[in-house]
Amino acid sequence: MPKSKIIQAIVDDDVDLVRSLTRLQVLAHDLRNKELEKWAENELVGYSSEDDVPEYRHAKSINFTYSGINNMVHQVENAPLDPGFLGEDVLNQIADVRFTQSLIAFEALLERSDSSILLDRSIFASVVDKNSNGGIQCFSIGQVIPKSFVQDALAEIKNRLLKSLLLLEEEFGCLDELGIDVAGHSPSRIEHINYEINSGILHIQVDPPAQKEEPIGSKIAWNVVVPIITTLVGGLIGAAIQPFLGLLMS
Repeated sequence: MPKSKIIQAIVDDDVDLVRSLTRLQVLAHDLRNKELEKWAENELVGYSSEDDVPEYRHAKSINFTYSGINNMVHQVENAPLDPGFLGEDVLNQIADVRFTQSLIAFEALLERSDSSILLDRSIFASVVDKNSNGGIQCFSIGQVIPKSFVQDALAEIKNRLLKSLLLLEEEFGCLDELGIDVAGHSPSRIEHINYEINSGILHIQVDPPAQKEEPIGSKIAWNVVVPIITTLVGGLIGAAIQPFLGLLMS
């Protein structure tokens, strides 16, 4: 069983993800784990356009609805729209959706009364009009994202958060203090722990910790000491058996 109350609270849903990620951000800073600290920060405040957005925040959808005029006569509301009317160039732009908003805004998508999340794509109404030869005139276009996508993404955030905390607890003990005391842990061990989290849990491509070579002074000392020891041991053995050799020769 986990020893840390923060872990138990997360498992029992007694603490929200925002507070839990803030806690992880502090621990990551103590470990000098910039990747983990940045991940927690990005989830809290959102990702910039330059950031690599994790795969669980990518949704793929070519499911569209529209409200407007069909066949130049019939008015429709939230009717299915054939994605072919948007054209290949537009679909390449919008089929892969990056959800970059903060965690609070991301969670708020589930609070809407709609059965699905609709992203406004009305800007492409003229493209549909052109590709349908005027047969479909859109007042609004929505790209449909199932709410289960957000639920799955939030579950993955919680999973990575928990795995990181469990690994840290295994190494450093209870995590309920303000931070982690890394005293008594070698820098190489800290590097190894950070690598396990970044590579194995966050799935970030990072280089493994470099193998620490033995200091050159130690190598030189060992190369000097070993021959001396060998010579001394050989001399002692020779002196010890010399009387026996003399008896054999006599």
